[in-house]
Amino acid sequence: MDNLQVARCFSILDGRSRSYVLEACRPLQLTYSEYVLLLRLFDCEGASQEDLSRALQTDKSAVARTLKLLEQKGFICREKDAEDRRIKRIRLTEYGRMQHPFLLSVMNSWVNYLIDTLSPQDVSCVERNFRILAERSSKADFRELIGKTAR
Repeated sequence: MDNLQVARCFSILDGRSRSYVLEACRPLQLTYSEYVLLLRLFDCEGASQEDLSRALQTDKSAVARTLKLLEQKGFICREKDAEDRRIKRIRLTEYGRMQHPFLLSVMNSWVNYLIDTLSPQDVSCVERNFRILAERSSKADFRELIGKTAR
């Protein structure tokens, strides 16, 4: 396997996906990070900042910055947890909820475009293998891997 070519393909796919989302979400003035966080929030409204950070597998400070921007733009609001006042629960505003169909259509349009020329069997294979790769990457111990890197 040509690892450099695989890395290049992942990079192109990631970059083009981000560019598509940015262009499609321009009317809402959403960044890619805001888009991803909103999609996750549709599935777990009422989550805490820490819950979202864990679900997105990103650091809490990045989530905090993104939430602040989404709050300023009117997509979300933060409410103190009824049982633990230190925790803020993230809720969609009515405006934020209204964007759900559009934001899903952005993702669906892009994925449908990408898989348009693939057979149903190939689509299933890509989906299955992407899931496997994502799960494996989430379990990676970076320090251990870096230690194995030839110098």
